[in-house]
Amino acid sequence: MRKFLFAGLFLFPFTINSQCVADNPGIIWQSNDSFVSFYDLASHAAPMLWFSPDEKLLYDEEGHIQLPEAFPFEKSDGPIIYYKIRSLYADGKKPYAVNSSEKDTNFKILDLNDVAAIDLDFYYYFEKETGLGSHLHDIESMALQLSILRTPKCPDYKYSIVVDKVIARAHGLHWYNSVFEVDDQTFFPLSILVEEGKHASATDKNADGVFTPGFDVTKRVNDAWGVRDVITTGRLFSGGYQGWMAKRRDEKSLLFPPYPMSSPHYGDFHKKYSGIIDEHNVYQLRPYPKYPRKDIDNHLKGLMKGKKPHIWPKIDRTKGNGKVKQWIKEERVFRAVGFSYRWDENSALSFSIPLFIFKSVEAPLTGGWLYHKIYLPLDTITTLNGRNYSRLLGHQIVHSSSASRWIDSYIGIGYEIIDTNLENNKIDSRFEFVSEAGIKIRVNISKSPLRFLSFLGDFWGIRLGWKNVGFRHFRQSGFVLEIGAGAF
Repeated sequence: MRKFLFAGLFLFPFTINSQCVADNPGIIWQSNDSFVSFYDLASHAAPMLWFSPDEKLLYDEEGHIQLPEAFPFEKSDGPIIYYKIRSLYADGKKPYAVNSSEKDTNFKILDLNDVAAIDLDFYYYFEKETGLGSHLHDIESMALQLSILRTPKCPDYKYSIVVDKVIARAHGLHWYNSVFEVDDQTFFPLSILVEEGKHASATDKNADGVFTPGFDVTKRVNDAWGVRDVITTGRLFSGGYQGWMAKRRDEKSLLFPPYPMSSPHYGDFHKKYSGIIDEHNVYQLRPYPKYPRKDIDNHLKGLMKGKKPHIWPKIDRTKGNGKVKQWIKEERVFRAVGFSYRWDENSALSFSIPLFIFKSVEAPLTGGWLYHKIYLPLDTITTLNGRNYSRLLGHQIVHSSSASRWIDSYIGIGYEIIDTNLENNKIDSRFEFVSEAGIKIRVNISKSPLRFLSFLGDFWGIRLGWKNVGFRHFRQSGFVLEIGAGAF
């Protein structure tokens, strides 16, 4: 009996610890109380913003950071960031704010017993952007996907809020987003790099002030916009992100959140930045303002109109297995299907389809995408060396360097099915090996006069290539032209 008692006392601490989740690197809030205010949630998740040292209007006359600004219908004596709890998700019954009638959004309270996951957005407003095509009003943003962990047998805390995924948005196009899933190399509060002049956001997972593809962004790496401070020159340079496009950040241009001491990451944060934080480089955190409103001009009205939902938070439900349907749905935008007119030996209709049909596949090691290219000839009869034959179908597996760069390369291998026995009215089909390589030039039409065509896709483009038919000996070689819609 004494042996069992001793063993029980020895194992007790390990049993207790196994009921906790202290080793989860994404935890930003913990409590034995299930209630959390909107403001408390936002302040524990709020990011740092790291500007280019050459950002125009960054400093006021006294050398203090004054960006981002308050909306023109609000007043502020310093930088402002707005938060929006965009969506709440529940396993079963509807999640709710305990005091939903509270007029001050900051003091509305969530009961985490009724919440499974949260979409939390942060917005930053600039009176104007600079560089080529500059205009008044600019609203940029980043988003967090949060999950709620309940550990009723943990003695230290029974509720935890965890950051699962970080999404920094750029230029209003999903393909350009910088995305990573939180791991043990993630620094909190999160660091977001702000592009000079145009203010696009990029993730900075370890808060070193440098955007590193493959580390700071781990999904759709080749398509992530990054932080291109040189874009203010108006030059496109290369299609993809290059390290020299970003200017070196320094601590003087780093803007801090009102980070609470109750955060489990506050100790590391204070140790790293305590020497440079003062009242002039900490922003105010406010709830995103109501819309519609009459006290703004048409341009700002259009920008705010696109930031849905206007009445937040939106209430939704998770699937039975705990997965958030909306998060799954958001990934569908990357299951790109394209179609175009094709001309090589003759006219054809061409279709681009994800490699796994319902799922796009990012190429290992090289990045970019693998997908099917299927083309159906319209004018099927072709003459070669005095003999007629008919192309029935072409199929290639294609690798493209990206789905969103204005220019990139592609290479494909596959087959064509041809009928060589036209004279006797018999089908004598055979497979011919096909290889093709070239470039694709894309244009985002969503903000152009041709935006009425965007229901077919935001991208329209031209594909210029060279195709060889045959393996060791080419039966035919020639130029390929495609014009159509779709990322691929």
